[in-house]
Amino acid sequence: MSETIFFNPGDSLGNFHDYNEAIKKGQIFKHKDSAKDRELVVVTDDKSGKEYAIFYAQDAHDSTKSGVTTYKVSKKI
Repeated sequence: MSETIFFNPGDSLGNFHDYNEAIKKGQIFKHKDSAKDRELVVVTDDKSGKEYAIFYAQDAHDSTKSGVTTYKVSKKI
């Protein structure tokens, strides 16, 4: 079962149509990040299921806030 998570789309580090490219870019972001303890997540848009985005896990929002979008976690980096 996948984990549902909420993010503001404007907080995304990148959007991708290819899952492997999203993972690769996520690993690059993680490597370049000076705070190595921050977890990244690659998520799938819950509505389309065809686009992947990268977010910092700490940027997740409560579902009650306005302006957030529902995503499914594909991979944690």
